[in-house]
Amino acid sequence: MDRKPSIEMQPRQTVAEWVLPGHPDKLCDALADRIVGEVLRADPQAQCGIEVACAFDHVFVTGLVGLDPGVLPGIENELDGWIRDTYRSAGYGGRWDPLPQALQIDRRALRIERRGADWQELRHLSDDQCICVGYAQDTPRTGFLPGALWTARCIAQALHRRQRADAQGPIGPDGKVIVRGLEREDGVFEAQSVSVSLHHAETVDWLDLHRHARQAVQEALGKDQVPEISVNAAGMFLCGGPMGDNGTTGKKLVMDAYGPGVPIGGGAWSGKDLHKPDRVGGMLARQLALQCVKAGIGRRVTVSLEYRPNSTAPELVQVQADGRPVALPPGLRVMGTREVAQALLAQMREQDFAPLRSGQLARWGHFGSEGAWAGASAILAPCGFPTRAWTADEQPPPHFAKVDGSQVSAG
Repeated sequence: MDRKPSIEMQPRQTVAEWVLPGHPDKLCDALADRIVGEVLRADPQAQCGIEVACAFDHVFVTGLVGLDPGVLPGIENELDGWIRDTYRSAGYGGRWDPLPQALQIDRRALRIERRGADWQELRHLSDDQCICVGYAQDTPRTGFLPGALWTARCIAQALHRRQRADAQGPIGPDGKVIVRGLEREDGVFEAQSVSVSLHHAETVDWLDLHRHARQAVQEALGKDQVPEISVNAAGMFLCGGPMGDNGTTGKKLVMDAYGPGVPIGGGAWSGKDLHKPDRVGGMLARQLALQCVKAGIGRRVTVSLEYRPNSTAPELVQVQADGRPVALPPGLRVMGTREVAQALLAQMREQDFAPLRSGQLARWGHFGSEGAWAGASAILAPCGFPTRAWTADEQPPPHFAKVDGSQVSAG
């Protein structure tokens, strides 16, 4: 196949944000995925559509779980343990309210259905409609993601690591990061300005707070690349997490996808099983975009997939490479829902569904160097055309770094 002439990536200013695991919206995403992970661990063909909301010490779990009659006989009781454990791993407990053991959990609107094997025969059919967008750019150093998004996530991970190292210190579990910078022609992202907002105790030393943020930025970017940094520009941030704001699943869709510079389809990932078209289509679209970039089709590639109810595969595939519509290369095959779901489930089984159960995907993103989906990635986008090999200097850093010492418990 003839390769398209390479188009240089023009320098442009970009911006993106990331939030810490204690942020109420991300807390809800992790709670929803914890339930999905535990249910799929017991019954990989189970159906899950979970929504979670939190405010103060209240947690509301709604939606549907459909699973085999013989598994998780005490799921109603186990749910409470999973929720409390997820709050703890986000950093709540001790001096940081709400206390996991004091949560008031309302699951009256959660429907749990016991189903036989016959309904599983329909799992290859889309049970909803959605538009899924996948994106990749020729920047291996940033996981083929926009540099501002990647950088904001790296800083957030460093902040979370530092907070968990002194969990009962003066820095709390909630916080936000905004990064603004320049995507250079050579694909390197140059961070120019960083804004950090950190939840803290009333007794915090303001200089220590600034030092905490600056050291996290240095840890993420390197000491030679420290940009302009502002810390808690709005003043004191004493009331954090669900005690300061309500949270719900699916409110950080732009962050979960590719940042504000890339259109999103609109569907949330967290809280949904691995047969749901939002998750199946989102992962497939990302893999197709990656393969197009690696094949030299374009420097920035967006793939859109349209799923309709009762369909077995996308009904429409659209590809944009460097702003121009192109055909999907003939060496790429668009797989059906069943094949994609099987690949994702196989990869999760190998990891005991830990990326879902621990909140790893919900908190730190579904894309990057594809750490949680490494095995599935090779299956989802087989290509029959040559792709260039990345040099050692271009290899992206590991995306899914272990950010705390917590382990996923059974509740």
